[in-house]
Amino acid sequence: MRIAARQYSSEEQLAEIEGRLAHAPDSLELRFERACCLEDLGWNDAAWEAYAAILQRDPGHLGSLVNLGAMAHGSGELAVARTFFERALGRHADAPIPQVNLARVLLDQGDVQGAQGHFTQVLERDPDFFAAHHGLALVYEVTGDAVAAQEHLERAFEKRASWTQPYRGSGTPLRVLLLVSARGGDMVTHPFLDDRSVETTTFVVEGFRDGLALPPHDVIFNAIGDADRCPQALARARAVCAASSAAVVNDPDRVLAGGRAANALRLHGVTGVVAPRTERVARTALTAARLAAGGWTFPLLVRTPGHHAGAYFERVAEAHDLAPTLARVPGETLFLINFLDLRGADGCVRKYRVLFVDGRIYPAHLAIAHDWKVHYFSADMAERADYRAEEARFLNDIEGTLGAEVLAALARVGEVLDLDYAGIDFSLDADANVVVFEANATMAVYVPPSQECWAYRKPAYSAIVGAVKALLADRAAKSPVHARARVRPIRG
Repeated sequence: MRIAARQYSSEEQLAEIEGRLAHAPDSLELRFERACCLEDLGWNDAAWEAYAAILQRDPGHLGSLVNLGAMAHGSGELAVARTFFERALGRHADAPIPQVNLARVLLDQGDVQGAQGHFTQVLERDPDFFAAHHGLALVYEVTGDAVAAQEHLERAFEKRASWTQPYRGSGTPLRVLLLVSARGGDMVTHPFLDDRSVETTTFVVEGFRDGLALPPHDVIFNAIGDADRCPQALARARAVCAASSAAVVNDPDRVLAGGRAANALRLHGVTGVVAPRTERVARTALTAARLAAGGWTFPLLVRTPGHHAGAYFERVAEAHDLAPTLARVPGETLFLINFLDLRGADGCVRKYRVLFVDGRIYPAHLAIAHDWKVHYFSADMAERADYRAEEARFLNDIEGTLGAEVLAALARVGEVLDLDYAGIDFSLDADANVVVFEANATMAVYVPPSQECWAYRKPAYSAIVGAVKALLADRAAKSPVHARARVRPIRG
């Protein structure tokens, strides 16, 4: 959990905050608002610096401590996250959010008893605090007590399952019912949901019950994108959609069909596409002998299901590296992925991202790095003007850069995914085949940094955001009139 008054979606909102800050440079409230905006825009380095600058002025600032911890937790830096949450609790002993966050870190570190203790302490002070019930549900899932897990999950959202963000525009807003999961695995959607044109109601699907009236909405946007992490949530999302006659963006059943291993099978044999062998296996089956018997060879990749941005994703070079690697990744089941060496003549790996929005292909970014595990935030783009020039060519002329055959292969991937919004991370092998890293609905797009050297990325970003906004408006316009009538909202 982070602390923020609202979510931000545009550079215009940042400029407005900075305008107010210019007249009140010592305002920690405005400084914190700016840091939250930077984080929402995806400018993580700038956000980190902004939160840290607040802590220099006020070492006990709760929001900055919590949000820095949440950022570290999200990137898999558990020890760093724990330090920030412990500092926050040291200054704010009765604050529930840092204690719940600390408990989540302990759970990820394998300290189930410690996590349970913190969640319980929060509930002793506030028996209805939803995040503590949610946390205990996760604890009981880990310990195998499905009944207790379900009881706490229902308690978490029995009084309130939805939150409507304030609408800050004029005229009639587009009302979006945004479906999310208590288990995470959601898309990054706030760039598309500008509160100056959209009234967003976030609905946690685990809180849905038969007969429950849905909040007012014109269109449903299913943001639950991780089929491996959230199969139960997607089943609940299906029930929510069935209770409404509004149009749905990203049908839950189609998302559910797109798990990592399932996609490897679905994309196998597609012309121009290489989908590395991917299987979900029990940790106990991960021995060198069993892997050899199953036809696996080293190097290979292991990954914990339900995590992104490179967290808990490791390369195992040789058989003797297997045990120490497994000690670094959590989970009773893990993905095994065939490793393909995709370095080009210059020794670099290129990872392209394109998005599929309403049947059209949009280039999102190109990351170039020497390491096999390529992510934009850790690649060499900031240091290399030649890499940025190569990315600019890709963004400005995708067909000229990749070729018509590659574009045709990507279109076939989009047809297999069959989603209103999805994406693919991929590279090209020596034969110009599309080698799939990942393809699903969780692909994020963020505002490019404000420095002039990144200006070339803004048209591609704006095209994607505009396409998603048009998609939502189009689906809302096609919903039956009675689906858009106001009904009784859920109240906490």
